[in-house]
Amino acid sequence: MQETAAGRRPAPIAPGWRNSVGRAGASDRAGDRSPEKAVRDLWRPATPRRGPATYTPGVLLADDGRGLPSEPRTAVRCIELANLGVNRAAVIEQAERVLGPDATRADAYGVWLAILALQYTGDVVSADAQCERLARHPLWSGSVRHQNLLRLLRARSSLMSGDATRASNLLKAALADEGPAFPACLAIAWLIEALVHIGELDQAHEVLLEHGLVGRLSAGLPDRPHVLAARGALHMAMGQFQHAVDDYTACGRTLAALNVVNSTVIPWRSRAAFGALAVQRYDLALALAEDELIAARKWGSARGVGAALHAVAIARRGESSVPLLEEAVQLLDLGQARTELMQALYDLGTLQVERKDVAGGRSRLEAAGAVARECGNAYWAERVRLGLARLSGPDNGRTLTRQEIKIAQLARAGYSNQRIAETLFLAVRTVEFHLSSVYRKLAISGRRELATALGSVAA
Repeated sequence: MQETAAGRRPAPIAPGWRNSVGRAGASDRAGDRSPEKAVRDLWRPATPRRGPATYTPGVLLADDGRGLPSEPRTAVRCIELANLGVNRAAVIEQAERVLGPDATRADAYGVWLAILALQYTGDVVSADAQCERLARHPLWSGSVRHQNLLRLLRARSSLMSGDATRASNLLKAALADEGPAFPACLAIAWLIEALVHIGELDQAHEVLLEHGLVGRLSAGLPDRPHVLAARGALHMAMGQFQHAVDDYTACGRTLAALNVVNSTVIPWRSRAAFGALAVQRYDLALALAEDELIAARKWGSARGVGAALHAVAIARRGESSVPLLEEAVQLLDLGQARTELMQALYDLGTLQVERKDVAGGRSRLEAAGAVARECGNAYWAERVRLGLARLSGPDNGRTLTRQEIKIAQLARAGYSNQRIAETLFLAVRTVEFHLSSVYRKLAISGRRELATALGSVAA
């Protein structure tokens, strides 16, 4: 995000649900329940929700699927089982049944749900092959509605495989051609997520503003969980960590009310855990990460388990962190989850450098850079380059003064230069001087890189 001369940033996007994390913290301090139970109760509704039996992204169903033609009914049962995060083999079997030889003539949304379920299982290759087969059929190639559904599915597969640039291009094209019954909110959410991954934060913020998805979101907004998760991702990238935690936790409550347990639908817990760490809510971060790991292991997807292990490793910050991250890297590589893989490699390399294993850390950072280049992700490739450059500096770049660390931490949290000056009782010009020194010492260009660069310095 571009900053002004005074160091200001765009105002935070107010999350749709606020302050629950603070309530949990107060209860923890009161000692009337364990920290883990306190934070986990936030996203577990006390009573079951009435209404649709399951969450079907991009599809508004009036009931639980009864009365639908056979293909959509089977697809709804398939996605329902996937949402519960159990019996992955049965989900694959049912999806393949829907996507059999007659799939080209089947109901479009039944096919949509079946391919989406395949993506949840981690079988992105099969999901892409189904999209290619359908794209060659006259019914699907001759209909804007069908083409756009395929664009969305291909975009999601591209993002899962690490090609966020291709994903953003496909989603922009789909939004430009949207017609009746088009799942616009889902496409917008996925576009924001793709833009965040390639560092186009200004564009992502503009997309939110253009479509009126700032402030409190309506409870009936289509695909509200994905919109909240996308906003959370943008908040994280902008350094607005508490807002990110709020949006991710709201996403989790919404999914829980729709009977969604599977972390591969939206890995909101692991993402919220990183935000909780940034605002020093360590109990919350660990509870979120460990809860996701339990759910991911029940489902059995290499991608899901790898992403959850990444979050657990960072949340624990102990002797087991490096081995856990190494296991996460292996699983993410196995699951071809290159978006998550480059981030896990980056964090593993940074952690190894913190533990004085500079050679091992350099090797992991170089591997992260190689994955970023393979994915065509210039943003992450540059972040890795700067991380490697810091290793060549004096004392591996760890030369910030105590005052510089305080100012840098506030800047990372989204404070303007004026507000930092008021908080620390300094002149604005003094703050500007110290920030310039921080950027020079860390070999970064501005506030956007502080989120990762500052972590190892302040550890």
